[in-house]
Amino acid sequence: MHKITILQMIGYGDRTRTQAEVVRLFQEKYPELPPISQGTFRERGHVRQIKKNPPNKLSDDQKLDVMLMLEENPHTSSRQTTSALNISYSSILRVLSENQMHPYKLVPTNELAEDDFDRRILFCEQMMQMVDDYTLQIENVLFSDESTLDSSI
Repeated sequence: MHKITILQMIGYGDRTRTQAEVVRLFQEKYPELPPISQGTFRERGHVRQIKKNPPNKLSDDQKLDVMLMLEENPHTSSRQTTSALNISYSSILRVLSENQMHPYKLVPTNELAEDDFDRRILFCEQMMQMVDDYTLQIENVLFSDESTLDSSI
C-alpha cells in the first residue's frame, strides 16, 4: 500500500474526510488486513503492523558462561566476551548489570616517586610565602583532585 492511496483516502483540496471516514474506506478497500483504529495513521504515519521483536533471552547456561569467563579473567573486555561467546553486546551488558557488575575502563595513573614528597613540601612552602606576601590571592586558585580533573573540558 502506498502513501498516495492513504492520502487519497484522507482527501485533498476542499474534499477532506474525517478519520472515521478514512478508517471505513480503508476497511472497505483492504478487508484482508486487520482493522485499524482511528488514530493509527495519525500517530504512526502509516498503517503497517509494528513488528515487535522479543528481547534476546539468554539461557541460564549462557549467563553462567558469561560470569565464568569474567571470573576467570576479569580483564576481558565486554567486546571480547561478545566475540568469544557469540552473544550480543547488549546481552553481555544486561548479564553484568543483573549481577551488579559494571564494566569500566582502566586508566593508568602516575605513581609517586621518592623525591615527590620533597617537591610537594617545597611547593607548599612557596605557595604559603606567596600568600603571606599578598602576591597570590587564594580565591584565584583552583583546587582539584587529580582523579576528577579533566583537561579536555
